[in-house]
Amino acid sequence: MIDHRTIRELGMGAAILSTGGGSYPYLEVLAADEVLDATGPVRLIEAASLADDANVALVAMTGAPLPMFERFVDVAHFARPVKVLERHYGLRFDAVMGYEIGSMNGIIPCMIASSLGLPLVDSDTVGRSFPQMNMSNFALTGAPMTPMCMSDIRDNDVIIANAVDGDWLEAVQRPITTSFGSLAAVATASTGAIVKAHAIHGTYSRAIKIGAGVLSRRARHEDPVAALVEEEGGLLLTRGRVVDIERQVTGGFVRGVATIADDGDGALLKVDFQNEYSVVTDAAGVVVTVPDLICVFDAINGEPIGTEALRYAQQVAVVYLPTAPAHLRPEVLPILGPRGFGYPFDYCAPRPAQRRSV
Repeated sequence: MIDHRTIRELGMGAAILSTGGGSYPYLEVLAADEVLDATGPVRLIEAASLADDANVALVAMTGAPLPMFERFVDVAHFARPVKVLERHYGLRFDAVMGYEIGSMNGIIPCMIASSLGLPLVDSDTVGRSFPQMNMSNFALTGAPMTPMCMSDIRDNDVIIANAVDGDWLEAVQRPITTSFGSLAAVATASTGAIVKAHAIHGTYSRAIKIGAGVLSRRARHEDPVAALVEEEGGLLLTRGRVVDIERQVTGGFVRGVATIADDGDGALLKVDFQNEYSVVTDAAGVVVTVPDLICVFDAINGEPIGTEALRYAQQVAVVYLPTAPAHLRPEVLPILGPRGFGYPFDYCAPRPAQRRSV
């Protein structure tokens, strides 16, 4: 059950799993509190409990996170495409599932499920955050991702009746999102059989567990980053200060690189990002790459820092966490690995950072 306590734990865990795609979704958690007050807690169910013919609404926010900082979350806006699909196709949805367990996109499905009185499936299509729909496990395994409805805040609705694959869906929906002001509510009609076969399972439970651990250790004035690394089988790459940061907007994405000087010996670590953190390098070369999780935390309070909030002189900790096994299949690494993000090298297993300057 997701209630007022677990929504905060979920927000923290989802921010960590977003790997820089968003910071702690404070405004979304506040909005979720109001929805939970009005329509009640959300029942979290396993995908295995779904009937094969159950109708499942896959929901998300697509576009740039920045507009969400300027506008309080409107649950009616994000529930709208679900209702449009029901009307247009004569459906009655049995459950809601999030597209990705990343920051605000971990919270918004809870708000929709509560407002519609539906259970939330403990799964998503990514297991973390990725910038493009063709990087979801549904796209990579050939699961249908349409019909899809996209709605803006002005009550404009667009239905994509069919897309032949994830690449075409990404190509079609991206300009629609841009025309909507880089913010769209999205829903896709799927089934229990498809979700069971193609989703990444247990992701909401994982996010809640991670978030609960971080919040409890902060309350006890313990180091949440060290505990997270130990419990999740991760690796602390550096603790230090941001000494340089570059950003540019190209192709609808925010791309850039942050340079971090280690507190101990001043060794430099570079963290590249494309909406999410994508590659870490040091003097010896590549340290960690996508699809492994690269997380940057505030070294003072242990809170995850999204790429949009990373600033010069911040004291940070950079952490590697292991990705879902489905992301390391040889056939998907050309898409989810560094070459899929435009880097001229292949995925490599993570290693400890070298302690000398870049």
